[in-house]
Amino acid sequence: MVDQVTPRLPSPWPCPPSPLWVPLLAFLCACLSPIERLYAQQDERAVRAAYVFSLTKYVAWPNGRDHLVIGVVGDGDMGPVLKQVLDGKKSDGKNIRIEIHPSESELHDCDILYVTDSSPAEVHAVLHRIGGRSVLTVGETDRFVRSGGMVAMVRSGDQMQIEVNLIELRTAQLQMSSRLLRLAVIVAGDGGAP
Repeated sequence: MVDQVTPRLPSPWPCPPSPLWVPLLAFLCACLSPIERLYAQQDERAVRAAYVFSLTKYVAWPNGRDHLVIGVVGDGDMGPVLKQVLDGKKSDGKNIRIEIHPSESELHDCDILYVTDSSPAEVHAVLHRIGGRSVLTVGETDRFVRSGGMVAMVRSGDQMQIEVNLIELRTAQLQMSSRLLRLAVIVAGDGGAP
């Protein structure tokens, strides 16, 4: 009778891992973590830009112009992302133009005003500047719609959730498609108090 010998598989390591590998692996993992966060941030900004583009298709303005102006106010890097992704694009036959940090006269030409992460007092000041005109205001936090904004794109886990303040939307005489409203969370604001 012949004994069967189980073959040994070669080790994936050229030699047994030494204690020196552990700090090196920890260092590499620490270096990769910020890179992964950077890609996640870029992906999130791209998703936000796509949502803004969708808003141009699912919101109706009373003025019926042949172009849409999107102003971006506040700190952060969403302005350049929106400029790169949407500037010069067409939405239902309307040319889109992005204005980063618009002047007072440019602000009055905006159809959408994107407000980056700001305090409720800053949101109130920005909303006061547009003076009740038919401008769709879009923010990044749940505080935004509770401070008098109209649409907030809020991160919920790995997904983006849209919150809508219908009272502010209707006060500005803007109409949002029921298809989009079915996907949104309807939120009551506090009247824009800072």
